[in-house]
Amino acid sequence: MKVTNIMRLTMALFVCMSSCETIDIPKIDEVNNYNLVYMPAAVSPVVKGFTYKDTIYKMTYGAGFGGGEQYPSEEIVVNFEVHPDSVVAYNQVNDTQYEILPPECYELTTLAATIAPNTVSTEPLSILINPSKGMELFKTYLLPVSIRTISGNAQINRSLATAYYLVTASLNLADFDDFDRSNWTISDMSSEEETGEGPNNGRAIFVLDDDFSSFWHTRWNGGNAPPPHYLAVDMGELKTLRGISIVGRPGSNSGRPEVILVEVRTQPDEEWTVVGNVSFSNVSDIQRQFFNTSYDARQVKITIVKNFNNMPFTHLANLNLF
Repeated sequence: MKVTNIMRLTMALFVCMSSCETIDIPKIDEVNNYNLVYMPAAVSPVVKGFTYKDTIYKMTYGAGFGGGEQYPSEEIVVNFEVHPDSVVAYNQVNDTQYEILPPECYELTTLAATIAPNTVSTEPLSILINPSKGMELFKTYLLPVSIRTISGNAQINRSLATAYYLVTASLNLADFDDFDRSNWTISDMSSEEETGEGPNNGRAIFVLDDDFSSFWHTRWNGGNAPPPHYLAVDMGELKTLRGISIVGRPGSNSGRPEVILVEVRTQPDEEWTVVGNVSFSNVSDIQRQFFNTSYDARQVKITIVKNFNNMPFTHLANLNLF
């Protein structure tokens, strides 16, 4: 809990009342030192999460006057700013590496507000946030809103002059369905088991059916094919990809993919663009994972960077994207 100056003063008085025969009442000018302009949201970082879409969200900010028992006798104009140096200072103090929220993603509705006489705060002010204007998915940004200057004879409480907003944009898996794979084909692969798993198993094409009991298995009959093992699919058209969906082969804990490298490209003759590594659990349930950002692609390549129990082979029951 943050202890304010006035709280410290109150506790000191209480201790003195309990142990002292006389009490030294603070002078009026000392109490006035606590009547400062500050940002209530500066007490602790404000953490906000938004759904990544083209819409406007609101956060609030403002300034207050207080700490003692007096009200301002004249109007106080408070001027606000967002300054990158505040991000640097925050990271140094907290050993973090946040980046400032991109300016195209937010708007302060006003940079000046008034604390009227005999009141203790400005009206609630709004920060307008649009995550789709430049935020990366699942990345936390820092937006510092500070009191820059105030009018009159009032003073600023410098220890509570900056409010820090930690802002993250994410998605909901339930909002996205796996793609229809009717026209998908296997465009490339490292190997497949053509005979050893029977007529309806082993080949790469079985990752594209809706039967989770069938599966692709890398070659083992006559010797294991050497890793790295990979598959590439051609979706037949350009699609916007948000994430990957897999189902591990049922009944076999050894060899399921643990870490998959995902790459994409828009045309078959282009270089692959690296999406990144995606980690999975050693289960045969459907597992869906978002990418850090969206990608427009026609072809997708998955490479098994690591499988469970470090087997020389790998297998997969189902592969999809959304």
